[in-house]
Amino acid sequence: MKVMIEQEILARLPKRREKIKNLCKIPISDVFYLSFISTYEGVEIIPDIDILGYEQSLIENRLLNSTCTSAWLIGRTGQGDEWFIDKESNCVLFFDHNQGEHSSNDYFVNLKISFFQFLQLAFLYQALEESMEKQEVLDNNIIKTFVHTVNSIAPNLYSLYPFVYFKNSVMDL
Repeated sequence: MKVMIEQEILARLPKRREKIKNLCKIPISDVFYLSFISTYEGVEIIPDIDILGYEQSLIENRLLNSTCTSAWLIGRTGQGDEWFIDKESNCVLFFDHNQGEHSSNDYFVNLKISFFQFLQLAFLYQALEESMEKQEVLDNNIIKTFVHTVNSIAPNLYSLYPFVYFKNSVMDL
């Protein structure tokens, strides 16, 4: 497993029929996110990372506007949790739906990564899930390498990611 570069990621994303030219309705300054939302369809990379396309993003954020003004909804998980981009820092945030309303930034987990890094993370987890489907048990070296690779995207990213894939403490490996 390796961290994908931009061209590898873009080659795996489904393109829109027509590019969106006017992005004035998207209050995010992350250039990679703006390029994604204007050029690509929404896509489920893994069940825990389902990225919204342009039209769905506008609809969902319009509905959230009264409760969530500091972040922009970019996706969902299979359990009803949500992924956001902070409008100021452009960092990806996680929101656990059990928290209730999006009324406070205290309820968000800041992954401290950009949208591009989030896609890198998503495709790493996709590769892990594919490996897990092929093998019943992953040996400790594969797990250790995976954790190291995730943390190469950003420090402590494996610990910040809200879903646990390995029951044993991988920090002891």
